[in-house]
Amino acid sequence: MKVIQLQQHCEKYSCRSYLVLGNWNALDDVNTLIDPGIDATVISQIEKVYTGVGKSPVDLIILTHNHFDHAGGAAEAKKFFKAKMMAFSPGEGVDHVFKDGDKIRLGDSIFEVIHLPSHSDDSVCFYASREQVIFTGDNTLRVRNSEGSYTPGYLEFLRRMARSGVKVAYGGHDLPIEEGLEAVIIESIAHVEKALGVV
Repeated sequence: MKVIQLQQHCEKYSCRSYLVLGNWNALDDVNTLIDPGIDATVISQIEKVYTGVGKSPVDLIILTHNHFDHAGGAAEAKKFFKAKMMAFSPGEGVDHVFKDGDKIRLGDSIFEVIHLPSHSDDSVCFYASREQVIFTGDNTLRVRNSEGSYTPGYLEFLRRMARSGVKVAYGGHDLPIEEGLEAVIIESIAHVEKALGVV
């Protein structure tokens, strides 16, 4: 699996967008755009990426949730690349609605859909257990203090990630965490437990 971080919009508030490819650009790889962002500025970036001979640069667009800074450019990107689109909730241009626990192929890897309605009702993460990689959308794994408002479900998610051995997290706005993620999650659990009054 190759993950290409696309450049964020320089003038508008937008999310981090990712292009997921297979290691060898094989014909059966599913070139996937995660969260196109507020508009379609990522299209010009993707056009410059080598994504395989005879393949569309983007076969699939998936949304971590439908907030405008993540999904505003989805319809235009879908039309431009003639791609399918998947999300947790139905909406304009959504071809398939996935559910918690579904397995989907991104690039050359299999990811599990994890529904985590703490940021929004339709928020999901995508976790590849073999590669120990997760795309979290706006459900960050880095909680810096205990002053926020959290749900028991979010705490259980953090505990699950601690047990999973996940090594790399790609977030919706933060920089990716590519080293020391285990310690980050342990610290986050402590902050969330304190916020929830868990002893």
